[in-house]
Amino acid sequence: MATPGFDFPVLMDTSPEDHSLPAFMVSTARGFLPRQDPVVELPPEFKVVESLLNRMPVKTRTGEPGLLANFTFGPTLDQELLDLSSEVEKYRGDLVVMNTLYRDYSFLASAYLLEPCHERYLRGEPYGLGRQSLPRSIALPIVKIAEIVGFKPFMEYAGSYALFNYRLESLEKGLEYHNLRLIRAFEHGLDPTSSEAGFVLVHIAMVKESGALVEGAVNMLNGSALRHRERFDEGLRTLVEGLRKVNAVMNTMWNRSKPQSYTTFRTFIFGIASQSMFPNGVVYEGVSDEPMSFRGESGANDSMIPLCDNLLQIQMPQTPLTEILKDFRQYRPGNHREFLEAVRESAEKSDLKEFALGDPVSAALYLQALDQVRDFRWRHWCFTREYILKRTMHPTATGGSPIVTWLPNQLQAVMAQMVVTAGYCGAVNGVSDIMDTVDHQRETLRKEVASKPKTLNNQKRAFKHEAAAQVIQNNFTRSRIPWNICITLEDGTVNSYSGTFYGTQLVRDRGEGVVATMTSRHAKQNPVDRRKGESSQSCPKDPDQRAYHLYARIPATDFRQALSEFADYVQKQQASRRPPGQTPAVLEDHDELNIIDQLGLSDDTSAHLPLKTLLLDPAEENVAALGEYLRCRLAEGQGETLFDLGLEDNGESMDFSKEEWEQALQGLDSVCEDIKADYKLLMTRNVGGDVEVGPLNAKETGACGKLILRHRPENVDEVIETRIAVVGNVDAGKSTMLGVLVKGGLDDGRGKARVNLFRHKHEIESGRTSSVGMEIMGFDSKGEVVVSNVAGRKLTWEEIGRRSAKVISFTDLAGHERYLRTTVFGLLSSEPNYCLLMVAANNGLIGMSKEHLGIALALNVPVMVVITKIDICPPQILEQTITQLTKILKSPGARKIPIFIKNREECINTATQFVSRRICPIFQVSNVTGTNLDLVRTFLNILPHHGNYNADAPLEFHVNDTFSVPFVGTVVSGVVKSGVIHTGDTILIGPDSLGQFTTTKVRSIERKRISVPGCSAGQSASLALRNVRRKDVRKGMVVLHKADKPDPATGTIPTPQVYREFVAEVLILSHATTIKTKYQAMLHVGPVSQTCAIIDIDRSYIRTGDRAQVAFRFVQRPEYLTVGDRILFREGRTKGLGIVKSLGYDKSRPLNPEAGKEKGGNGNEV
Repeated sequence: MATPGFDFPVLMDTSPEDHSLPAFMVSTARGFLPRQDPVVELPPEFKVVESLLNRMPVKTRTGEPGLLANFTFGPTLDQELLDLSSEVEKYRGDLVVMNTLYRDYSFLASAYLLEPCHERYLRGEPYGLGRQSLPRSIALPIVKIAEIVGFKPFMEYAGSYALFNYRLESLEKGLEYHNLRLIRAFEHGLDPTSSEAGFVLVHIAMVKESGALVEGAVNMLNGSALRHRERFDEGLRTLVEGLRKVNAVMNTMWNRSKPQSYTTFRTFIFGIASQSMFPNGVVYEGVSDEPMSFRGESGANDSMIPLCDNLLQIQMPQTPLTEILKDFRQYRPGNHREFLEAVRESAEKSDLKEFALGDPVSAALYLQALDQVRDFRWRHWCFTREYILKRTMHPTATGGSPIVTWLPNQLQAVMAQMVVTAGYCGAVNGVSDIMDTVDHQRETLRKEVASKPKTLNNQKRAFKHEAAAQVIQNNFTRSRIPWNICITLEDGTVNSYSGTFYGTQLVRDRGEGVVATMTSRHAKQNPVDRRKGESSQSCPKDPDQRAYHLYARIPATDFRQALSEFADYVQKQQASRRPPGQTPAVLEDHDELNIIDQLGLSDDTSAHLPLKTLLLDPAEENVAALGEYLRCRLAEGQGETLFDLGLEDNGESMDFSKEEWEQALQGLDSVCEDIKADYKLLMTRNVGGDVEVGPLNAKETGACGKLILRHRPENVDEVIETRIAVVGNVDAGKSTMLGVLVKGGLDDGRGKARVNLFRHKHEIESGRTSSVGMEIMGFDSKGEVVVSNVAGRKLTWEEIGRRSAKVISFTDLAGHERYLRTTVFGLLSSEPNYCLLMVAANNGLIGMSKEHLGIALALNVPVMVVITKIDICPPQILEQTITQLTKILKSPGARKIPIFIKNREECINTATQFVSRRICPIFQVSNVTGTNLDLVRTFLNILPHHGNYNADAPLEFHVNDTFSVPFVGTVVSGVVKSGVIHTGDTILIGPDSLGQFTTTKVRSIERKRISVPGCSAGQSASLALRNVRRKDVRKGMVVLHKADKPDPATGTIPTPQVYREFVAEVLILSHATTIKTKYQAMLHVGPVSQTCAIIDIDRSYIRTGDRAQVAFRFVQRPEYLTVGDRILFREGRTKGLGIVKSLGYDKSRPLNPEAGKEKGGNGNEV
C-alpha cells in the first residue's frame, strides 16, 4: 500500500497461509493483531512442553488443581524437560510455528522463575526472591527462538502473553469477544469467565479495533505530505472513531476482570529487570554466566497508543521516565517497531501537527484525537489505582516502571498538548466541553499523584511488623545471613522476628526510626541490651558466629493499631479461603470504586441517553430503557436500591421544577409496576410534604428526592436477609430494645418488652440473657414494618417471612462475662453482616462492651451503636458516655468515624454510606418514651446488603444448633457458607469424635420457619435430616454434598478431610506473661468451639503484641477446617486472633527448628 507520502508496506492482504513471513505484520484489516490466528498446539517433537503447559495452571482445563496450585511446577519441570534446541532448528523457516514456540517457552520461563513468589504472595507475605537462574532446558531454546522471531528471550505482551495467546471457539463467529478463549494461562485463565481470561481477552478485543487506527494514520500522513486537507481530515475522523471503539472495549475491563483478582495472577507477568524479586537479573544457564535482565509483560508494549504518540507528535518531557518509554519500544514485534518509527519520521518530515493546527476544523479533529488518547491514558491510570495501588505494596509495574509517576508522566504530556491545541480551534462546537474535562482531570491528577506516596506509606504501616522484615530483605541480596528483628515499643514492650535472607551488605540507618547494627553473638552486652534480647529467638548457627539485629523503636500508639491492622490483613487473606483440594476462591468485596463514579466510566451503553430524558419523555423506548436501568440497579443491590430522583448518576442536579419532579415520580411509579417493584419516598428537597428536609444549600433550587426501590418477592427465596448480632454489657438493654423493635409497643421500664424474647425460666427470673436468642423483623416491598393488623397480636415468624421483602435477623447475645463463651460462639457461628453494640447511657462503655467491640473489630464486621436509657440518664452523665464512646471509636485500635444520628436526613445519608466499614453510626434512644426509635427502624429498612458469598462453590453449611422436632426428627440450623442445597440432596454431616462423616438425606428445609425447596450461600436455614439421631450431631459440624464420582487417581469416592492439627498466623492481643508450647485455650473457628493446645511456635515464646506462626492441636476431636478460616482463642477473655495458614502439621518440619536445641520449660510461664 505504498503511496508518495507514506511508503511503509502496510498489508492489505495478510496472507495467513504464508508461514515464511513473520506472524506480526501491520495491516489495515487486523491492525496490530497477528496476520493469522495463533497456532494452538505445538509440533509433536515438543509434546513434553505441551504436557507441562497443560498441567501448569492453578486451575487446569479440566477444572483440576494444576502444578502451580501445589507449587510443584519447578521440580516437575526440572525432572521432565530436556533441552530441545535441536528440534527448534527443524522449524526455523516456519516463523508462525516459531512464534508459537516462543509463546510457550516464555510461559514456562515465567512460571518457573516466579512460582516461589506466587507461593509467598498467597501466604500473605512479601514476594521475596524468585528463582535466580533459568535451567538449560528453557534457556537455550528460548534464546534461539527469540533470536529467530525477533523478540527478547522473556515473556512479551504481543508475542506471547496476549496477542498470540487466543483461540476461536467457533470459526464462524470470528473475533467476537465471547468467541475468544485463552490458549495458555497461569491461574484460572482457561475459564473464559475468570478475571485472568478477561484481562487478556479485553486487550485482544481492543487491538481488534486497531485496523482503523492504521488506516486513519496512513491517510493522515499522506494528506499531510500532499497538503490535502480533505484526505487529512478524513484520516483524522477514522482515527478518532477507531480510538472511541478501543476505549469502549477497554471500559469493559471493570466487569470482565475484577480488581480483587488481578494481583493473584499478576505475580507471573513480572519481568526480571528493575524488580526486587530479581535484584541482579537471572542467569540463563548454558547461555551466559552473567545475569540477564528483561522487562516483563506490560500493556505499555502495545502499539496503538505509541502509534498515536508518534503520529500526533505528542511531546514527552525529557525525564528518566521518558527513557523508560523509549526502552519499552524494544519489546514489540520487529515489524511494529519499524512501522512506528516510519510514522514518527513521516510525521516530522511533513510537519503533521503544524498542518493540523493550520485549520480550525482540522485542529478540532486533532484535539478530539488527543482527547481519545487522554481518555485511554486516564482510564489506564484509574485501572492502576483500583487494580494495583489499592491492593499491593509493590509499587513497581510488571514492566519495571515506577507506577505512581510513570503513567501520570505521559498523561500530563497529552493534556499539556491539548491546552495548546485548543487555542487553534476557533469557535468549533464541543471544544469547551473537552477542555473542561482536561482542566478537571489535570487538577485531580495533581492531587492524586501528590497523595500516592503517602498512601503507599500508609499501606506499609498497616503491615508494621512485616515492614521491618522487608527492610532486611531490601538490603540483603545474595549471601545467606541469619537475622533477628527486635521491635521495641515506647512502652517497653519488645517483639522479635528471625529468619534467613540472601544478601551481601546491610545498609545502616535505613528508614525513619530504624537503626541497623551488626553484633557478635558472644560479645558482652550491657543490662539494657540483654533485656532487649530476652524476647529474641537466637539465630541459626553461622560459620562466622555473627547475626544481624534490627532494633526499631515504634510509638506505642502504633502497636495499639495491631488489632485493626491485623483484622484488615485477615480480611484480605479470606481470599485464600478454600475447601481442601479446591483452588483459592476470589473474594468479591464491594469496596466503592469512587473513581468510576466520578469519571462516568460505566459500562452502561445507555449513558448517551440522559436519565432525565428517560424520566420525563414518555416515549415507549424510553420507558423500556428506564425499566432495564432499574432492573440492573435492583440486581446490583440484591433486590433493593436507593434511587435519587432529580439527580443524575454522577450527582449533578437535573434542575426539576416541582411539576417535572411529580411527573417523573409518576413515570417511575408506572415503570416499577412493570418490573414488579415498589418504592418508598425517604426524603425530598424543594418538593414539600411530610418527608421534606429542605435544600442542600442556598444555590440548590431543583426538586429532588431519595427513594428506596425494592423488588416484590415471588417466594421466600427472593426475600433479602440481613443478619445483625446484638452485643453489649449486661443490663445495656439489648433484649428490651429487640423486644420493642420486633414486637411493637414500648417498654414499661421494668422489663415488659424483653420477657417474650427469653428462652429459659432462669432468664425470665434474672432478667439476663444466657443463651443465643433469635428474633426477626420484616419490611415489605414498600418499606413498611410488617406488623399485625390486630392491635396487641404478635405475628409468627412464618407470617413475617411470607409478608416481607426484607428480613432483619437479630442474634441476641449474652452480656454477662460468665456467658462469654456463648456470646463468642454466637458472634462467629451466626455469620453476622453487621454488629449492633448496645451501650447504657448511665453506665458507658464498660465491662464486656469493650470485649464485644474488640471481637467485632477482629471479625471486621461493620459496627453500629445504640445508646439506650437516655430517659433516665442525667445530661452530664450522657455527655461523659458520648465523650468516652467517641474517644474509643476514634482510637488507633478501632479507627472508626462516629456519626451521631439526630434526624431523618442524617439517618438516610449514613445508611447509604454504611457500605464503608470506617463509618460507625450512633443512635440515642429510649425504649420507654420511644425517642429516636423511628430513626433506628428507618436505618434498618435501608441498610445496604453486606457480605460476599459464592453460590457456585461446593456446598458448605455450618451447623450452629441442633433440635429434635416431634414427627420430624433431627433438625440442624446454621448458615450456608457457600454453594446451594436442596430438599432430597444426599449429604455428609460430620465430623464425629472419630473424624467420620455420616451420609444422610435432607428431608426438608425451612427458612424463618417457612418450608422452602432449597437455600443458597449467605442464607440461614434449618435442615431436617433422615435417619440421624440428635445425639449424633452437634454444633460445629459441617454439611457437605456427597461426591458422586470416584477419584480418578484412587478409584474411590473421595471423603472430606478433617484435621486435628493446623498452623495459623496469630496476633496476641492480651496475655499477662508469655505463651509457650503446651499452652491451652478455648479456640473458636466459625461454629466450632473446642479446647486447643499449642504444639509449636516459630520462636521460643510469644507475648502481648506478637504476631507469629503457631501450630495448634484440638484436644477432643478433629474438625473440618479450610485454609483462610478466621480463628479466635481465649482463656476467659480473648487472648488472640488469627487465620488458618495450612492444614495438618509435619513434625519433621517444625516451625522453630532451634527449639529442640534450647533448654527451658514449656507451657505458660508464671
